[in-house]
Formats: sequence, structure tokens, C-alpha cells
Amino acid sequence: MTLRNDSAGPAAMIVAALLAGCLNAPTFSRTVVYEDPTVLVRLDSPLVQEKASGQPRGHIAELTAADLAKLLRSVRIHPEISFLSYWILRQEPQPEPACPHDDAELLAPHLQATLAKAQPNETVLFSLRRTREDGIPLVTTGGLLIQGNQLLVLLANARRPATTQRRLEAARDAPLHPLGEVDFHFVPGRYQTALVNPDRPKTMAVTSAPVLSITYGAVLADRSQADRSFSSTQTEGEIPAATIEEKLHCLKTWHEQGLITDNDYQQKRQEILRRF
Repeated sequence: MTLRNDSAGPAAMIVAALLAGCLNAPTFSRTVVYEDPTVLVRLDSPLVQEKASGQPRGHIAELTAADLAKLLRSVRIHPEISFLSYWILRQEPQPEPACPHDDAELLAPHLQATLAKAQPNETVLFSLRRTREDGIPLVTTGGLLIQGNQLLVLLANARRPATTQRRLEAARDAPLHPLGEVDFHFVPGRYQTALVNPDRPKTMAVTSAPVLSITYGAVLADRSQADRSFSSTQTEGEIPAATIEEKLHCLKTWHEQGLITDNDYQQKRQEILRRF
């Protein structure tokens, strides 16, 4: 009996340690779907999956990269300001895009491809690094999750300065965790709702990042109607100069990232320029 108890002890200790490790890690990261020096996109899964409802996620394929870019551009935030800035310097910030045009175009193709691979309750995490004019890196990090007809947008950092290598690595390793106090709040638009803690899904309990819920089908329908109305006021085949610039920049970005071939790039570029 004594010999049997001694041999079972180490095994029991190992099992207990493994169980403790699992309990302390509410999520695990799946394969990194895309990574370059500027953009990181990956999937995170809860260790204990909630019961999934509804149909499989095949409908996500209908959400194109262009659609996702429109949704990202529709998200607006209001920076928090200090007492000094407001009362002494009288600087009051205005609402601004959470993802300016270039950021949305860079992220959208990789986020869309990753959403299409996601299982129910999996969160698509992203980290985007930009550089300010003075050379300081700025990081935007967060995640996306689809639940029914809602696109949930988590934003932990919005163009937050990261002055050390340690902070840059922290932003890429844990995109849902703010680098300090959250210094902004969402400004919900039409078909958008900022979620308070009781309304947040259980899979988001581990983060303090603000969450915005978007009825994405309604937003895209509104945008499409606005685009059609705008187009009807122009001469057929004519494209404004500002739109030409945006299209060329987007095309160049996709070409540099290897998303389109050299031939496709040159062909589309000539088509755009012919309509200028």
C-alpha cells in the first residue's frame, strides 16, 4: 500500500498542475493568419466554448474586404482630455475615425479572410503599427467578433504612442489589453451601440477594451444607398479626383502586400486613370 501511494503522488501532482494552468488561461491563440512589420492578425479561442446558436459561419464570406473597410471607417471615437488641456489650454478634441482610411484599407483584407476562418465565439485579434511624423510608433489594437447580425468591435488602443520596444511587443502579444488607461470612448453612429459590461459576451470578460456593436447589414445598406445617390449626380463614367487618389492608393497597397498580381495592378491602374 505504501509503495502504491508513493508512485501515485507525482502523477496526481502533475495532473493538478495541468488543471491549474488551464484554469489560469481563459483563452488560447490559434495560428497567426497574417503578419508583417505593420499588421498582425490572429485568432483567439476560449478554452471553454459557449454553446453556438444559429447556422454555420458561411454567411461571413458575403462580407467582402470592401464591406469591412466601410464598417471600420464608420467607427468613431472621442479622445479623453486632461484637466490642463481643457481648462487652461482650452483644447477640446472632436470625434475622429477610429480607423482612418489608410488603416482601414490595410486591415480589411486580412480581417475579412480571418473572419471567414473563425469558429463561433472565436475573436479575430489585430495589431496595427504606424509611425508619427516625429518618429514615435503609434499602435492600434483590438478585435472583431460576429454574433448573429452584429459585428462586435473591440478597441484597446487607438493610435497610442509606444515609446519602448517592450510596449510594442505587448501590443502585438495582447491586442485586447490597453497600454495604460483607456483614453477614448466610442461615439456610436446609426445602427451602432456601445456595450456596457453586463451586455458584453462572456468571451470578452478578460478585457477592459471598449466594445461597439454594429448591425453591419443595415450600415452597409445605408452606405450603398448613399453611394448610388452620389453617383447619380455625376456625369457617367466620371470619378472625382479625391476618389481617384483613394483608389490608386488602395490598389498600390494591395499590390505591395501581394494580394494582387503585377498584371492585375497595371490593368486596374489604367482603368482608373482612364476615368479621371
